[in-house]
Amino acid sequence: MTSSTLSLAGTAKDVRDAALHYWSCFGWPVRTSYTEVLLTLQRDMLAVVMDTDRGGPLLRELEAAGSRGCVLSLRGNGEPWWAFLITAPESRRVALPPGVWVLSEGTDLPLPQGSTPANGVGWIREPVPGGTLFDGDLLLDTAAV
Repeated sequence: MTSSTLSLAGTAKDVRDAALHYWSCFGWPVRTSYTEVLLTLQRDMLAVVMDTDRGGPLLRELEAAGSRGCVLSLRGNGEPWWAFLITAPESRRVALPPGVWVLSEGTDLPLPQGSTPANGVGWIREPVPGGTLFDGDLLLDTAAV
């Protein structure tokens, strides 16, 4: 066994442990690679992505309304993006506000391997059992204002 193999073993274990946590605590459909935990979005669990300038005020407004859910920070080629995990909205909207995207079923999102950000992925608002997803209709209605 080489030293590089040994250094990957700890990372792979952390990734497996994180994936087991997401699956056992929340029932999320996750898979792993050597370095990542990936959440595959489903028909009933989508994500709304926007920049931090829009995401921060939206989160404050949702919290003021008593809505709870979790939010990921994803670093792209520059500024981080926020991904709000949502239930599928009941009504389909024709147009979303500029700078807001809904990621659909089958899309893979990287998840943090714990509460500390790693690989450009971190929690803005961590998931909690029983309250992990924002209501999709409420979030999209609030984002459209």
